[in-house]
Amino acid sequence: MKETIRLIVALTVFCVVAGFLLAWTNSMTRAPIETARKAEMISAFRKVLPECDNDIIADSKVFKDDKGKEWTFYAARLRGTYVGTAFSSTSEHGYGGPIEILVGVLSNSTVNGIEILHADNETPGLGSKIKERGFRGQFKGRSASDTKGVAVTKDGGRIDAITGATISSRAVTAAVRAGLEVYAIHAAEIAGDGK
Repeated sequence: MKETIRLIVALTVFCVVAGFLLAWTNSMTRAPIETARKAEMISAFRKVLPECDNDIIADSKVFKDDKGKEWTFYAARLRGTYVGTAFSSTSEHGYGGPIEILVGVLSNSTVNGIEILHADNETPGLGSKIKERGFRGQFKGRSASDTKGVAVTKDGGRIDAITGATISSRAVTAAVRAGLEVYAIHAAEIAGDGK
């Protein structure tokens, strides 16, 4: 009986100490992790947006599409003038799983560029080519008002799919198109004064 009580006390003390250490570690690393995430986002924004001088993350607006999905649009401004927006979009239909992208749209409602944020499970040498400039560059200049063109050519669009990686190509174009459709509806609100 004494042995059982001693084990219970020892396990309880161990659990309390471990819980305290985990909570302390979490509180000590939360701020640096948030700072690193913010720096990562800003770096990605710079790749898809024109030059801007505002706090893009603070100047964001959230909208829901007709399916109830929330979309966050980050407005870019230069000396107070709206120059574009960025949004992230995810397609669950990549060959190796979800593909997350970041799209930059200029103030004239044309795509400035896209970045692939997450597509780690796409087939090396095939689906992974969605990260290459040749594929991503096809989206530049596409109009948010003509989303039918944002599809692979096999589906009637103007984007050349990567040979042997049509599934990955379709996933990216679907993600871009979905975000552009939401953007087209809310463009005036996104470009607003940021208040």
